[in-house]
Amino acid sequence: MAGYGLSKSKITAWRQCPKRLWLQTHRPELLEVSEQTQQIFQVGNEIGAIAQQLCPDGILIEDNDNLSAALAATKIMMAAHPDSPIFEATFQQDGLLVRADVMLPTLKGYRMTEVKSTASVKPYHVEDCAVQVWVLRQNKVKLASVELAHIDTSFVYQGGGDYHGLLKSVPLDEMIEPLLEQVPEWVTGARSTLSGDEPCIEPGQQCDSPFECEYLSYCTSDMDLSDEPDYPLDVLYRLNSKTKEKLRAEGYQDACDVPAQYLNATQLWIQKASKSGKPSLKAAAAKQAMAALAYPRYYIDFETIALAIPRWVGTRPYSTQVTFQWSCHVEDKPGMLRHEMFLDVSGDDPRRGFAESLVKAVGDRGSVLVYNAQFEKGRITELAQRFPDLAPALLKINERVVDLLPIARATYYHPEMKGSWSIKAVLPTIAPDLGYDQLEVGNGGDAQTAYREIIDPFTPEDRKTELAQALSDYCELDTMAMVRIVWFFEGRKVPKEKK
Repeated sequence: MAGYGLSKSKITAWRQCPKRLWLQTHRPELLEVSEQTQQIFQVGNEIGAIAQQLCPDGILIEDNDNLSAALAATKIMMAAHPDSPIFEATFQQDGLLVRADVMLPTLKGYRMTEVKSTASVKPYHVEDCAVQVWVLRQNKVKLASVELAHIDTSFVYQGGGDYHGLLKSVPLDEMIEPLLEQVPEWVTGARSTLSGDEPCIEPGQQCDSPFECEYLSYCTSDMDLSDEPDYPLDVLYRLNSKTKEKLRAEGYQDACDVPAQYLNATQLWIQKASKSGKPSLKAAAAKQAMAALAYPRYYIDFETIALAIPRWVGTRPYSTQVTFQWSCHVEDKPGMLRHEMFLDVSGDDPRRGFAESLVKAVGDRGSVLVYNAQFEKGRITELAQRFPDLAPALLKINERVVDLLPIARATYYHPEMKGSWSIKAVLPTIAPDLGYDQLEVGNGGDAQTAYREIIDPFTPEDRKTELAQALSDYCELDTMAMVRIVWFFEGRKVPKEKK
């Protein structure tokens, strides 16, 4: 069993699901890493680099591809430079290898700091550090304290590449100590798993906690879904979890079978449509709502990004939503459409250009139509606070905003929406000729990933051009989707394209 090398990440994988560790080792070709997971890895690497920058006299143990060399270099550097911080110090005990992010020397020993890109301490962080401490103690390394450095979301970037204050350190000694005696058990359990056959573990809550498992597709590929209802209880909009548990305990799995006394008016509406298999439109109410929309009509959608590492002055990690793109279909008269857009790909702070161009594009009259007004109105308010000279014009836009989401929720339901009134759920049932499936950027997460790549100085110009077009196509489709929803509610026929 000792033939399988272990690491801190492998112990974490085993703790999440023994099958995950087994597949990592024996079936690596099945690995499917999502773009979101790749982005998390990238941010983690960037945060690690910043932690090293904050200790400019530190020594980095490299040799990532030669662990024997890394082990030897760690011993040499710690002996030769006892007063210097060590980055990626490498240790092993009985085949369990760990690399400490930062080892800071103090009079009482090293202060070991684990660096994470999260905004708080997670339970698995404590377990990670317990594994490291156990290995370091086996190597007779004197530790004065153990802490975890995570991103402080109250940090405000002042520019100049100064990230002092970005990381907040939390002591973990008291939390780690009770776990240390369990580490040998984890190691034994992980090695036992690796030496055996593939574990038989059914998919469950462990598949995405604490991480999205990269083998989920494999584990669910042969699941028998024939007994799954077409309309599970989750399609019943805002049915609370306690009621769901009660219904499942009583044997109800299909939303169509739930007794009426458990359901409110909206849920009964969903149930009726699900049973009939037909859409339901409250046409009079929908037309009345549309009749109140003044021309010109501005169908607006924003794209934003909240970076873990602030890039622009005055922004905070994870919490400042930086607006970098808007799309607007303008309907000057019924059926008379034109499209305008803003997208800043320079890498500079896009917010001023965003705000100025938005004010110019939407003018001072007409309805401003959005889908989920809380988001767009919130961003406009933030821009008004950021740019006081533009505040009067920006806040007047907010006064003209009409939210299509509650109108859709009150007047239209299609069984294929499966309990969701998101624009991506509604659009295929109203305008099947429009779709996101063929787009390189198909959702907000994709848009953020594309924008990160665009503003990366190492991205080639031709790739930036390609991504900018993909963002344009995506955002334009979002606003065209609103146009088609409004036309549908009005009962208007879509004009055929001229050949």
